[in-house]
Amino acid sequence: MKELSTGASCNRDAEKLAKEIEKALAKKEKIIIDFEGIERYATLFFNFSLLPYARQLGKQKYDDTFFLINLDEIGEEDYNDFYNSVLKNPRKFSPNAEKRITEFLSDLD
Repeated sequence: MKELSTGASCNRDAEKLAKEIEKALAKKEKIIIDFEGIERYATLFFNFSLLPYARQLGKQKYDDTFFLINLDEIGEEDYNDFYNSVLKNPRKFSPNAEKRITEFLSDLD
């Protein structure tokens, strides 16, 4: 991660990571994301960078594919917030709510 950015806290950081994830997925590689040296974190970063893959792959395949290492205490907490709400205990939305959320997130780009 440190080759891409000094932080893991905004959508620009997430977009950089997502490009690298796409390359690794195309090669069917396991994805190890090393956060050594990263000092700024936000749950938003994990939502933007990993949510599409979590939803696409499902919990088991996501767990078999993605490995995050060297998260500091704050990073671990933010990632766990993401993981628990998206994969472990996903909140269910109505189709209409899902559509509105998707449109909102698309408008952020």
